[in-house]
Amino acid sequence: MGCWAKVKSSGWAYPTAVLSLYGFFANCRVAEPFLTPYLIGPNKNISEEVVTNYLFPIWTYSYLAFLFPVFLLTDFLRYKPLIMVQGLFLVTNYLLLCFAPGLPAMVVLQVNYAVVTSTEVAYFSYIYSVIPSENYQRATGYLRSAMLTGYTFGASLGQMLVSLAGVDYFYINAVTLGVVSMAFLISFWLPMPQRSLFFKGKKTAAVGSQSQQEGPLGPDGPEEPVMYKDEAGSETEKMEHNGSVGWCSRENVATAGHLLWQSFKESYSSRHLIYWSLWWALATAGYVQVFNYIQLMWDHIEPSTSTSIYNGGVEAACSLVGAAAAFSVGHIKVNWAVWGELALGLFSAVATGAVFLMAFTGSIWACYAGYVIFKSCYMFLITITTFQIASNLSMECYALTFGINTFVALSLQTIITLIVVDEAVLGLDIVTQFIIYGSYYAVISVLFLIRGTYTACANQRNPEPTETKRQEPGVEMEAVRRWRADWKYPTTLLCIYGFFSTVKPMEPFLIPYLTGPDKNLTTEQVNSQVLPVWTYSYLAVLVPVFLLTDWLRYKPVVVFQCVTLFITTAMLRWLESVPAMQAMEFFYGGVTACEVAYFSYIYSVIDVKRYRKATSYSRSVQLLGYTVGAVLGQLLVSFNLMSFNSLMEFTLVLTAIALLTSCFLPMPRQSMFFHRNHTEQKAATEDTKRHVDGTEDATEHTSGSTVSQQETEDESGKGLDGKGPKIEELEGSVGAETCGKVLLQLWRDFRQCYSSRHLLYWSLWWAMATCGYNQTVNYVQVLWEHVQPSQNFSIYNGGVEAVSNLLGAATAYGIGFTEVRWEQWGELALGGFSGLGAAALFLMTFIGNIWVCYAGYVIFKCLYMLLITIAMYQIAADLTMERYALVFGANNFGALALQTIITSVVVDSRGLGLGIIPQFTIYASYFSVIAVVFSLRGLFTIWGAQRSRKDSTPPVKNEPPDSVEHRF
Repeated sequence: MGCWAKVKSSGWAYPTAVLSLYGFFANCRVAEPFLTPYLIGPNKNISEEVVTNYLFPIWTYSYLAFLFPVFLLTDFLRYKPLIMVQGLFLVTNYLLLCFAPGLPAMVVLQVNYAVVTSTEVAYFSYIYSVIPSENYQRATGYLRSAMLTGYTFGASLGQMLVSLAGVDYFYINAVTLGVVSMAFLISFWLPMPQRSLFFKGKKTAAVGSQSQQEGPLGPDGPEEPVMYKDEAGSETEKMEHNGSVGWCSRENVATAGHLLWQSFKESYSSRHLIYWSLWWALATAGYVQVFNYIQLMWDHIEPSTSTSIYNGGVEAACSLVGAAAAFSVGHIKVNWAVWGELALGLFSAVATGAVFLMAFTGSIWACYAGYVIFKSCYMFLITITTFQIASNLSMECYALTFGINTFVALSLQTIITLIVVDEAVLGLDIVTQFIIYGSYYAVISVLFLIRGTYTACANQRNPEPTETKRQEPGVEMEAVRRWRADWKYPTTLLCIYGFFSTVKPMEPFLIPYLTGPDKNLTTEQVNSQVLPVWTYSYLAVLVPVFLLTDWLRYKPVVVFQCVTLFITTAMLRWLESVPAMQAMEFFYGGVTACEVAYFSYIYSVIDVKRYRKATSYSRSVQLLGYTVGAVLGQLLVSFNLMSFNSLMEFTLVLTAIALLTSCFLPMPRQSMFFHRNHTEQKAATEDTKRHVDGTEDATEHTSGSTVSQQETEDESGKGLDGKGPKIEELEGSVGAETCGKVLLQLWRDFRQCYSSRHLLYWSLWWAMATCGYNQTVNYVQVLWEHVQPSQNFSIYNGGVEAVSNLLGAATAYGIGFTEVRWEQWGELALGGFSGLGAAALFLMTFIGNIWVCYAGYVIFKCLYMLLITIAMYQIAADLTMERYALVFGANNFGALALQTIITSVVVDSRGLGLGIIPQFTIYASYFSVIAVVFSLRGLFTIWGAQRSRKDSTPPVKNEPPDSVEHRF
């Protein structure tokens, strides 16, 4: 007895031990992992649709209704009564589960369980009112460990009883009833607190209010985190209620309300806390939805009535892995104030992938794994968030912030449940629900990736202590403006857009999808009626889109491209028939025509000296997106994790993320042709006049180089930092007269550029080779389908596309390190490597082996990537950005015009309508002609250079030698 008295008088050990025991037994719910199988099984005999769309939403609505009143009542009654109520309602919950039949009883059960969850705030707040503040950390650790241990033990015990002993679900619920009854009895042994956080009594509240006012925040520091301490803590413990001021008196209630309001204002005056609280609310809403409905997803994939289930083992594994992840946060040496928001974005993206895996997979083990990953990510991030929010708050403010964040999360969850789940509105099936939850988390990840990138970049530029920044309200906004003016901001957003818009896991399997049971089209219909529409559409809209892109200053066209891509994917998923697929191809022609906006946007918002880096990042990210999409598609198809329709829906989600990102792109203040400042236009006009008047030779490269340098110097000051032309000037410069001048300037630039024979030959190869390359890429899946039908064999289209992209990137990258005089040997290289490409096409056409066909395609694509890189460099070497854009557009238009002619004659059913083997024979012959023409041209160039070197006399000292092109 003396030992027991010593424990009770120790101050913190006794209430901590009793509350830990209560937490263990209250969370040792052996039957919880098997709730859904119990409800839809023979014990309750409720259908899956009723459980999903009618029963479970009642808990959400009831929880929202009870949360705020219970939060205030918990503090008013000083915690212990609410913990006892929680234990009582837990007992009632399992009594209803065991002995109450029928749907109305289960409705009452959901309302009853909402009381249980809403009173959890009492469990977390009780201990802080009965122990000294120096023991908070240890007591919190013990309480959370007891909860987690109870939950893990209960899930493991339930799994063993089901799997090994074959115990009926009814008896498992009866065991749980006994366990929670023990928790209810233990709650009576908790000592009654003498104080609470807000309803403290007049004297205590006054002292607390005084300490609050005298805290370091001060009246003029709204951006400073709240750091006051409860100086009245020791006095409150000793306070006796002598009747002068009643616990329920009007003065006490008014003081508590005032303290709540002051704590609310001070807590959320910190922008840092607002962002972390926003993630808490958003992520918790999604997490609770997934947690509530995951058993229905498991039962949908593998019904519990016909197979063994391992829900308890999975929940136990989740608890252990989640605890390990949360525990690891304390041992990771990271400045979370700087990198935390980026971590929120990255791990939310991982959680997004896990939810999509659960939604689209047909394997129960993949679904289990996705759930473990999702829950671990959430536990890891919520631990960081809790620490970041609580680190600089008093206990009152933390309790209030915890309650408000939970209330906002529950409000969001209620909205989601009402719209998505409730049978009175959409009442969607469980798979569609999880697709929406995955999309929801994808939006969270994009938002916090952007915010985290900003925070990290701002800290790198201004690595001052966080406290110093918050003392001045204008400093953070100034940092925002500086970061948005920096080149990294638009480049980062464009890279995110480029990645998500090019991750198309379904693209390598488009032909099997169209010719398979989903669309049920024939190969001839796809080849001769559907695919040619893209070529015609692309040609029709290319020039208008090219001019409109510059007129509208890029961003609107980027957004339009993503909207059109979303429409295209949706049409491909839900429409059928040949006319519908033709309409889909028409829209996709608009998507490809808008690619000029993606490649041109970045040059209008960053400084010239950043062009190389920004171009490298944006192009690399696109290639990464294509590769990830191809690999992901191949894995999902090969392991039968997703159907083709599910892949299309997954692609829709990725496109939606890209669309959201495109809306955040800053609007450029200038463009290459329609929105140039007057000094640049004047310089370009004078230079063009000199060439037209004949004062300089039009074929001379030196003049072009001079203009390039002048215009580059003029452009170097433009960007988002406000050094470009003002909005008012731009609005005044756009009109009918300006359009005429721009078109005239384009025509003059066009004539000047193509008057160079050197540029003309390289552009000719570009147009001819790109035409053949596009035809090959467009129809190669039809050839693969002909060689090895996807209905009878496994296909590896995604893997081949990924390999060809990576090897193509490697060969293109290697060109930059090759020391070759391309102006002399380039044309011969064009001819020689085009001949190898023709041989690869002949190999694909006449060898009936799919692996040889795959290898030939990889070789062909690598060779094209190699040569187009050389051609782009040779053309761009002495051109300004405006002229390069013009040449780029003209060459692509020429390629597309040739491609349209080939398509209409060779492919279209209204022309020859040839089969796929004759088509590829023609494409290989076409590349053979290119190879012969440019091999002859290359040999002539080398012969001319050698002859000129022999015949010419040595130049006089200080006299610059003429170019080889001039001597011809």
